Amino acid sequence: MKIKVITDSSCDLPVEWFKENDVEIVNLKIYVNGELKNISTNELIKEWKMGKKITTSQPAPNEFEKIYEDFLKDYDGILSVHLSSKLSGTFGSAAVAARKFPQKVEVIDSLTTTSALGAMVAKAVELSKTEDLKTCAEKLRKYAQNVKTIFGVQTVENLVKGGRAHLIAGKLVTLLNVKPVLKGEDGEIKLHKIVLGFQRVLREIVNYVESHEVVDRKVYIAHVNAKEGVEYLLSKFKDKYICTVAEVDPAIALNAGEGSVLVGFLV
Repeated sequence: MKIKVITDSSCDLPVEWFKENDVEIVNLKIYVNGELKNISTNELIKEWKMGKKITTSQPAPNEFEKIYEDFLKDYDGILSVHLSSKLSGTFGSAAVAARKFPQKVEVIDSLTTTSALGAMVAKAVELSKTEDLKTCAEKLRKYAQNVKTIFGVQTVENLVKGGRAHLIAGKLVTLLNVKPVLKGEDGEIKLHKIVLGFQRVLREIVNYVESHEVVDRKVYIAHVNAKEGVEYLLSKFKDKYICTVAEVDPAIALNAGEGSVLVGFLV
């Protein structure tokens, strides 16, 4: 089968990777003071610091329907792999649209986002070259049950404002001026550990990755203006893993905040 892989803009992989692997991106919408904007991560952070109201929303079902219809003219099937349904309605929109193309479109709830979604999409591309559509979907859904995300943020202010911090005692962490190590679990953001200083956050990330059997030894790293943190991780991973590094998409950067480092992999 000739299979097209589609994802959304919360998937953090290098821009050139999407082109090289023929993967289509459906963009999440970003609004600044109610106005739809095509904005970079650095521009978004600047606007956020200025106190502007920034919100995001998922693509509508009719957008997915049009995309599916167009690609099915040239492809036998579509694998549509998206961020966790517990974090966004994107998967729901895609699933509604897919009903109009039975047996032709498989929509996957990755139960994750950012670099770990990158790991899922990369695996989708790999599977699409050798498996039929149904088999690809079955295998990806199994990976989604155990996909791993571990990340550190410099501040939980963004998470608190974005309504994502109720499970990690955001206000307490802010008051104590300590650093949380967070993880993706069951499709949600949860607290992994609290440590003093961001260097210890990075060490915890390394320890977490090394405590798992990483599929294909492939580790995916995303960051928001955190080159030093990435360099540290690469220095620890270089002899053990194949690393892919990307900048975080604006929609995810809004919640993660400047200086954040996010690592994803399959087990």
